[in-house]
Amino acid sequence: MADIAEKLHVSTQPVREALKRLDTEGYVNWTLNVGAVVSGISIADLKEDIPILRELEGLATREATRHLTPAVLEQLERLLGTMRLYVANNRPAEYGVLNKEFHRTIHACAGNNHLLKILDDLWARRDRLRAVFLLSPTRAAESLREHEAIVAALKARDAEEAGKLVEEHRIKAAAELLKYLEPEGVVNLFL
Repeated sequence: MADIAEKLHVSTQPVREALKRLDTEGYVNWTLNVGAVVSGISIADLKEDIPILRELEGLATREATRHLTPAVLEQLERLLGTMRLYVANNRPAEYGVLNKEFHRTIHACAGNNHLLKILDDLWARRDRLRAVFLLSPTRAAESLREHEAIVAALKARDAEEAGKLVEEHRIKAAAELLKYLEPEGVVNLFL
């Protein structure tokens, strides 16, 4: 803790408080005589989060369909255009960043701040899992096709189809990620 405090030019108190908060949120574990260690993400955690994400993202997408503006649709199209370039130029890390922005743009249109906060928290918990785009040689291209179908449904104002496509997208992404879990059941992907 003292090393971190020194590097940040602060006392140990704010570092201790930050680590306690990270512990509360499940990002670190305290180990006797070692200190705080960054947590892995267990298969059990992932399996608990995925159905919640699937349902809540489907709900957010259905709600967003009712509130979409032409400006938001243009923003989604711009994101897709850049994502196409990233897929074509084999830039999976950059694709992963835009993937998060793509989904958050849709979530924000739902018009439900509580839902947005819950989804933001769930995405933050699994942010390291964007590494699936680095691990799987085909996932970014598959994800792009799924995103294009989602945007087509949003443009058609087909809330049920858009929600269903997002739910399927979440399941496909999770299935791909599960292929890369370590034998002991922990995802060790620290980007």
